[in-house]
Amino acid sequence: MAKAVSKKKAKGQAPGLLSRIPTRVRNAVLIGVGAAAVLAAGVWAYYEFTTVTPPKLTVASADQVMSYLGDTRGFNRLSIPKREEFLANTYQQFNSEEGRVALNRALRSMSMQERQVLMDATVDVMRTRVVQFSDEYNRLPKTDRPKFVDNVISNFRKMQGDLGGRGNSNMNVGEPFKPFVPERSDDWSKMLVTRTTAKERVKAQPLIDALAKRVKETQGQAKRG
Repeated sequence: MAKAVSKKKAKGQAPGLLSRIPTRVRNAVLIGVGAAAVLAAGVWAYYEFTTVTPPKLTVASADQVMSYLGDTRGFNRLSIPKREEFLANTYQQFNSEEGRVALNRALRSMSMQERQVLMDATVDVMRTRVVQFSDEYNRLPKTDRPKFVDNVISNFRKMQGDLGGRGNSNMNVGEPFKPFVPERSDDWSKMLVTRTTAKERVKAQPLIDALAKRVKETQGQAKRG
């Protein structure tokens, strides 16, 4: 009987590991663990909630600008208007051939993760701009809509040509992002669905349809000469 009680005590009532450690040592360990947890939480909060200050474009190098654009605590934490403003200012600051070559070189040196961060943040800007264009288009009288559509297409093609380097591969800042751009229409559709709300898609549909129709018309005219 005594043996059974002894076994039970050994099995169910044996003191835990911490209770066998001297009090002073145990307290030091617990304080150390607590301090480590607080420190870890502080580091996490710093990276989670602080934002990297944008570089001064008048003095920053292309590498410094791209480092900021690809930082998870940088460009993507700006508001949409601020992102658009920063991109426009970067475009102007590096508008020379030398500047575009430097940007292209800096883009190519970015990791795939950094490029993805920049791509996601830029797509958000584009999405917001398309919704704004759609609002404007939907409010226009039908007689004014064709001119609006032509202006959107013209501005887009100009921007596309500028970012593509106008035939100069050393100035083509769009090339590094090709892996992130869908090639099939189905993939484009999936990307649009995941990055937009149903309300945004309904609002943008009339403008998207008008743009597609106009592009098809101009392509037909070009083929006919």
